[in-house]
Amino acid sequence: MSSPGDPPATTDDLRLVHAVEVPKAVAAVALLVAAWIAADRRLSTAEAEVFETINDLPGLLEAVLWAPMQLGSLLGPVVVALAAAFGWRRWQPAVATFVAGVVGWEAAKLVKSWVARGRPVDVLDEVVRRWGTPTEGLGFVSGHTTVAFALAGTLSPWIGRWRWLAYGVAGVVALARVHVAAHLPLDVVGGAALGLVVAELTNTLVGVPADRDHVAPRARRWRWSPR
Repeated sequence: MSSPGDPPATTDDLRLVHAVEVPKAVAAVALLVAAWIAADRRLSTAEAEVFETINDLPGLLEAVLWAPMQLGSLLGPVVVALAAAFGWRRWQPAVATFVAGVVGWEAAKLVKSWVARGRPVDVLDEVVRRWGTPTEGLGFVSGHTTVAFALAGTLSPWIGRWRWLAYGVAGVVALARVHVAAHLPLDVVGGAALGLVVAELTNTLVGVPADRDHVAPRARRWRWSPR
């Protein structure tokens, strides 16, 4: 392991590992199952109240959330994979993010067909409809949230201490999907869990850096520094 004073490792001297992070994988699966069971029951008063609180936030927020929300679409894996390919000059982070994003999207569609839970407009009498409010489709799980957390989970091992930013953006996607009345809270919780499961499987197959706190993309060498 590198000591705290060591310089960041470059992508040329990384050692990759192919191993499941068991605690993270077990926690993600458990969260997915718990959300699935809860979502398969009648909508609870608590979930409805949480939805109403987020959905009732000022409409101006939609304009702020719209751009990051697109990272949860199928455009997200393409954009992130291209950025990873450019930044690290390795195939692993680019392939991992792209595969996890696309697989996450398809996996979410499969779970939706199994659970068959409606969207907020189908189960609630009063919903604040916004520009991004879908009028059809199923709710559990949120495909956008699944993709966002799958991308965060596969990208985080490559960005060291900045991994919190990846998960923060994924959380914004989840918040946005509730705000625009696309999903109920349990839909995005299940989507986040499913995305993390997909990410963990992808990381195991593709490989991640063994020393995750000292990873720096090649782009770092282009960083400007005063003479």
